[in-house]
Amino acid sequence: MVNDMLRSLIVSLLFGTTLAASAADAVADPAVAQRVREEVQQLFTRLATTGALGAHPEQLNLNIDEPARRTADLGLLVDATNAAHARDGLRVLGTSPGGAAAQFGVRAGDVLVGVNGHSLRDLGADENGHALAASTLKASVESLPDGAPIKLDVERSGAPLALAGTMQSVTLPALRLGLGGPAIASADLPASSTAGAGCGRISMIDLAPRQQALYGALILTIDGVTPGPSTAQKFRVSAGTHRLEVAERIPTSEMGVGEIASLRNNKLKNLTVDVAPNTTVMIAAHLNRDRATKLTEGTYWDPVAWKTVSENCP
Repeated sequence: MVNDMLRSLIVSLLFGTTLAASAADAVADPAVAQRVREEVQQLFTRLATTGALGAHPEQLNLNIDEPARRTADLGLLVDATNAAHARDGLRVLGTSPGGAAAQFGVRAGDVLVGVNGHSLRDLGADENGHALAASTLKASVESLPDGAPIKLDVERSGAPLALAGTMQSVTLPALRLGLGGPAIASADLPASSTAGAGCGRISMIDLAPRQQALYGALILTIDGVTPGPSTAQKFRVSAGTHRLEVAERIPTSEMGVGEIASLRNNKLKNLTVDVAPNTTVMIAAHLNRDRATKLTEGTYWDPVAWKTVSENCP
C-alpha cells in the first residue's frame, strides 16, 4: 500500500517537473543526461526531507514503468483548492516563464472565466473538494491537437479580456525508474573492480592545464554504474581497473573552428583506468587540434587520465 502511494507520488512529481528523459543512461546527449540526474536527485531529496520515503528509505524496493505520453501544459498556477475559491473563475497565482499562458498574455491576478467558449464559473467541486473548473480547463486543453486555437476569457481588474494562442504539446518519453536497486552508486562507496585491495578515487575536477589542450570531462558511468550524488566531482572506488564512460566539456570557443563547433557530435567514449591504493586519478578531455574539424566523427577529442596524485583513502 505504501509503495503504491509512493509510486503515484513519484510519477506525479516526475511528470510535473521539467524532467524530459526516461533514464540518464538512455539519453544520447550528455548535457540532458546530467540534467536528468540532477532533477531526480532533487526529487528524492524533497521526498526524503518530507518523510515520504519513510523511516528506512534504504529498504524501499520499488520499480516504476510509465509509457511515453503526450502532455499539454499552459504553464499556469491557479487557485483550485476548493470550489468556493473558483466560484467566479480560476484565479491565476502565477505563470511559468516562457510558458504558453505567459506568451498568451496571462498575468498573475487574472481570473480565468472561460476556455474556448466553455465557462469555468460555478462548476462546483470534485470528490476531493477541489474546484472542477481546474480539471475542466486541463481536459479542454489536453483534448486539443497541436496547432489548434485556444481562447481564454479573462477578467483583469474587473474588466473582461480575450486572450488567444495556439496549442503546443510536448511528448514525454517512457520512464523506467528503480528504487532499492544498484542504479546509483554512492560517492562514498567503492565501485566494482577487477583486482586489487584498498581504495582510491577518480576525479573529474577540472584542474587540467589548458596549455596541454586538456579540458573538463564528465564521468557518466564507472563500471556501468552511474556515480552519485550528481553534485559530486570525485568518486571513491576500490583499487584496481575501472571502465569509465566519459563525455567532454570543451568550450566551443576553444575549438578554433567558429560557430560550427556547436554542431559537434559529442559521442560518449570509454576510458580504462588503473587506480592504485591511496591515489586519485584525474580525468580530462584532450582536444585533438589537428582533428578539430572532425566534429561529426567525434575524433576531435579523447578522454585521458592526465594525472595521478597521492591521497589517503581510508
